[in-house]
Amino acid sequence: MMTLQEALDTELSPDRIMGMTPNELANKLVYDYKVFNSISDFNRMVIEGIQKAVNDDDEFPIKYYDKDEEMPEESKHVDPGPALTDEYIESELK
Repeated sequence: MMTLQEALDTELSPDRIMGMTPNELANKLVYDYKVFNSISDFNRMVIEGIQKAVNDDDEFPIKYYDKDEEMPEESKHVDPGPALTDEYIESELK
C-alpha cells in the first residue's frame, strides 16, 4: 500500500480524479487512505469548503482552471465589499 503522499502524487492527483465519481473518491479517502474517519466526515469537509467559498465570495459555479487554460479577467477580481474606513463606520452607526 502506498503512502498518502504517494497517492496524492499519483492516483489521487487532480488530473486523475477527474474521472472518479464522488463515491469512489470518498471511499478511497475513507477506507483506503484513512484521511477521513467516515463518509459523513468527508461530506462535512465538502460542505465546509463550499461554505468557505460562499464566505470568500468565490465565483459560482466553482470552476478549476487547468494551468494552460486562460482565466477570464472578470474571474480574477473579487469585490471585497466595503472597507472599514472612518467614513463607512460613521455612516453605518447613524
